[in-house]
Amino acid sequence: MNSLPSLNSFQIHITLPDFFSRRFAALIPQQRERVNQLLEERVILNYALDMERSHLWVTMQAKDQEAIMDILATFPIIKDVKVEIFELAFFDTAHMGLPELNMN
Repeated sequence: MNSLPSLNSFQIHITLPDFFSRRFAALIPQQRERVNQLLEERVILNYALDMERSHLWVTMQAKDQEAIMDILATFPIIKDVKVEIFELAFFDTAHMGLPELNMN
């Protein structure tokens, strides 16, 4: 029997710099592109930014914390942010299905 590797869920809290330098601001489109890729691959399950643009929250799936660190190392902004990683006991989310179609 071929079993898939078990993936664990992690919540990552990223604290952004107080001031966005020109260099940092220029990295944002690359960051968004990388995040979109990881969302499509279902590595990232959620990605959220607060209104003050000072904190990001990312929910990811990976084998272990080392794998999370490897993924985070691919973030263009990683050298300019503070990161905290929390392994989750569980991650529940509401089902997001397609709306019902009414053929009237």
